[in-house]
Amino acid sequence: MDRKDGETWLEGFELHGKGIVRTEEKCSECKKIIVAKINFDVNGNHRIICPHCGHVHCRVIKDGKMTGDRWNSGAGQEWIEAPTESLWSDKTVGIQTTSAAMHIRDRFLANKGVTS
Repeated sequence: MDRKDGETWLEGFELHGKGIVRTEEKCSECKKIIVAKINFDVNGNHRIICPHCGHVHCRVIKDGKMTGDRWNSGAGQEWIEAPTESLWSDKTVGIQTTSAAMHIRDRFLANKGVTS
């Protein structure tokens, strides 16, 4: 099967990918979700730093697959830094409806014979 860049697939328990792929995992330290962009075309040690707490996650890419191997980011190691993104959550800020939206909603419901 011909795979596209940015695509991932599972074969057994191994994650395979092609090109730069946005991956998600839960940080083992702070338990928040990390989104990292990992290049599955580049073999080697990839380092993911949690944008929430700074915990370092070490992953190995070999021949287009993320292996189960882990490595130590100590002295003498070389790695590829995987860019990360923070995720927005509506639970953090809370969602509020603006007064303009409430006005439109009330007008819509009034025209349908429903009152709020």
